[in-house]
Amino acid sequence: MDNNYLKGLIEEILYIWAEPIDIDDLSSIIYDYNKPEIKKALFELIEERNNRESGLIIREFSGSYQFTTRKCHDKYFEKVIKKTEKKLGTSTLETLSIIAYKQPITRAEIDKIRGVNSQSTIDSLMDKGLIEENGRLNKIGKPIIYITSNYFLQYFNISSLDELPEISFDEEANLNED
Repeated sequence: MDNNYLKGLIEEILYIWAEPIDIDDLSSIIYDYNKPEIKKALFELIEERNNRESGLIIREFSGSYQFTTRKCHDKYFEKVIKKTEKKLGTSTLETLSIIAYKQPITRAEIDKIRGVNSQSTIDSLMDKGLIEENGRLNKIGKPIIYITSNYFLQYFNISSLDELPEISFDEEANLNED
């Protein structure tokens, strides 16, 4: 079996899988190739699709890979994709932003920054899969620690938290207000 065969197989799996998939899962599916061969073919595919400006590209989301469209093409899909599914309310976005920029963070810390109880908003974000629990603090009450999820990266079409927009000093001061 040649390298083009392997690349085609990887593309088919990415298409059928539809969710991000990591190298371990790919190698368990493509059992007649080893991980380094699969990884090499995957990275070649990523480079080839980027170089030829393919409509479908392969993006990494925390070590997992998925077919996505290019961000610069989003404006063409607005009528096709129901934007109401993507909309988050102001309080939800505010809470999600605090978690994204300050993680790991507890509900009490979020409440202190927002000045209101955030439990229902946190529950909503958990239900949507945008945040997840990341253990508990070792102090009285053992509060839950929250972080953004891999789905958060997918939802906002970013590969890592490093791609979050920089916040200015004034915006950060607002996040830290008592």
